[in-house]
Amino acid sequence: MFDGLFRNPRENRRKRRDPYALNVKVRAPHRMQAQVGKALMSLAVVLTVGLVAYGSFRAFQYFVHEAFTENSTYNIASIQVENDGGLTREEIVGLSGVREGQNLYAVDLAAIRAALESNPVIRRAEIYRVLPNKLRIVVSERVATAQFFTCARYDAATRRVLAPPMGYLVGADGVVMKPLNPFAQSKDTARLPLLSGVEPGGITLGQPLSGPQVLSGLNLIHLCESPDIAPLLDYERIDLSRKGALVMVTRYGGQITFGLDDLPGQLKRLKTILMHPSRAGQIIRTCDLSVQMNVPVTYFTPVSANPEVSKSIGAPNRSLQGGIRP
Repeated sequence: MFDGLFRNPRENRRKRRDPYALNVKVRAPHRMQAQVGKALMSLAVVLTVGLVAYGSFRAFQYFVHEAFTENSTYNIASIQVENDGGLTREEIVGLSGVREGQNLYAVDLAAIRAALESNPVIRRAEIYRVLPNKLRIVVSERVATAQFFTCARYDAATRRVLAPPMGYLVGADGVVMKPLNPFAQSKDTARLPLLSGVEPGGITLGQPLSGPQVLSGLNLIHLCESPDIAPLLDYERIDLSRKGALVMVTRYGGQITFGLDDLPGQLKRLKTILMHPSRAGQIIRTCDLSVQMNVPVTYFTPVSANPEVSKSIGAPNRSLQGGIRP
């Protein structure tokens, strides 16, 4: 009689349920209809916004088309060209691809700039619209810093010429500007120093030269243009063929060797050597500036200064050999 007192109430309720009844929660029909209505409303809003945006975009295109790109008021009547170099106006206009009569708003300024700067001679180009009917082109050209020549390449078996010798101008940034005739020298290139020993591989117009030797050689040329060292130097070329060093060859045949590191410091030592009062009237035959202390220097006296040594011109004066501590 006391068994019912110790039974679990939940267990009793589960036992009283019909074991064959299916426990399913039925969602009310009105909730389903409300969710479908919300989805349809959201889709309608998205479609309406999209149609309004597309219509506004097409209306704006029509306005720009009628008011600017098809308006004859903005047809280019003149092309103004400003240049700081040797390219002519006709050459620059031809490179730009623009002609008079085109609509000022229909031309692509970025494309014109890219077309101009694809020429290795042009360093920078700027394009401006001058309302109502003018296009302004401002061009800044590269300045040639040096020139170099490549040797002819031959077939080892037949000795046939695979590639003829070529000459090039190179800018201060190392970009190869334009080819030169290796058998003719113009007034523009006569004043430029020569880079010898440039490897013929990898030379492309409009692309910079690579390699520590070439970059250091161009940097040395730039540093030698400073007013405190330029009047003291009279050099013709810089030899890059010696690995890890630059050899400056003077007009009198002297050779000044530079290391690739600390070029300003080496030029400072060279200035001290060139201005040394005890070497007045003498010219450097050899000098190795890669040595920081006790720089080895040899000298010779030119013929114009001492006619008696005309037979031995170019021979170093052994009594003047020695080191100078800058």
